[in-house]
Amino acid sequence: MTPLPRLGISLSFQVHRALGESWDKAYREGIEMAAEADRLGVRTIWVSEHHGEADGYCPSPVVAGAALAVAAPRCRIGQSVALAPLHGHPLRLAEDLAVLDNLSGGRVEIGLGQGYRPAEFAMFGLPYARRTRAFEEALDILQLAWRGEPFDYGGQVYTVGGGVLRPPPVRPGTPPLWIGAAAPASRARAVRYRAGLMIAPLTELEHTARQVESFDEETTRQGGAQLPHALIREILVGDSVADAIERQRPYLDHVYRVQYAPERTGQTYRDPQTGERRPLTADHPYYMSEAFMQDRWFLGPPADVAEKIAVWQRRLKLDHLIFQPRLPGMTLRQAVDNLERVAWDVMPRVHARLGAG
Repeated sequence: MTPLPRLGISLSFQVHRALGESWDKAYREGIEMAAEADRLGVRTIWVSEHHGEADGYCPSPVVAGAALAVAAPRCRIGQSVALAPLHGHPLRLAEDLAVLDNLSGGRVEIGLGQGYRPAEFAMFGLPYARRTRAFEEALDILQLAWRGEPFDYGGQVYTVGGGVLRPPPVRPGTPPLWIGAAAPASRARAVRYRAGLMIAPLTELEHTARQVESFDEETTRQGGAQLPHALIREILVGDSVADAIERQRPYLDHVYRVQYAPERTGQTYRDPQTGERRPLTADHPYYMSEAFMQDRWFLGPPADVAEKIAVWQRRLKLDHLIFQPRLPGMTLRQAVDNLERVAWDVMPRVHARLGAG
């Protein structure tokens, strides 16, 4: 029988300033969303991170996670992902995560990445070219810290002398660790650190499948047990595909034409004439078209969305399926409606299809 994915939500606390949203309102309503997620049986809540963005994209996912842990006492709380090199010394990051773990009663899921936007590193006066080295040393130090014993560490970026993590995590050992890993070298690193694979929402579904297969092959090559998979996607539910898109178009456009514009994220598309991969631009007809969304996301009536999720779950064997119920500019009522439609109308159908084999 195919395993059932655990439903999670992602929060970024972005605002749509053109629609009159305030930053504090986004945080208040994010906390209310967490309480609704807890009520509806959502299993995990994840907070993403960026810095210096005009829409107020959350720069502090661990701090936000502490509030979410109180608002949603039955949900696990994670980062999707925290940018480890921008959190100062890794031992301090370990302390922040350990405090969150203790505040939540051991409900932390640690999601980490190395970052990909040079401007964010410039803001903190950090060398962008050393981000990979800094990230790997951060992972080393976090793993040593989780042991709960004094340790020393001498790296190219960070050093530790007589470091000890207090308080330790609620449960002995490392809390669940997730790494965003789009490239083969990144996936190999995730396996070395025994981390689950977290995939962002911009990859085509077929490309996503290849990433998961590559990750599993690398896990086998390194001789370890199977590691988990988490997938972040947009789930757009409506009476039809057109209705699902129309309901959320203004909010999606802010996210994907401003925050994640293809010029910022390096997206490509396959030229139908030549079969070659070419850079994608925000003004390309394919970008944010129905075909673009169908290649990546789950959209349409609940039965169609559930069938597509079930098909991909059989192939990807996801442990977590994560979506954004509240896009910037959306009212709280709209966001709760989105969450209810996925929790009540879609996921029971997914479970029925997978339970039937």
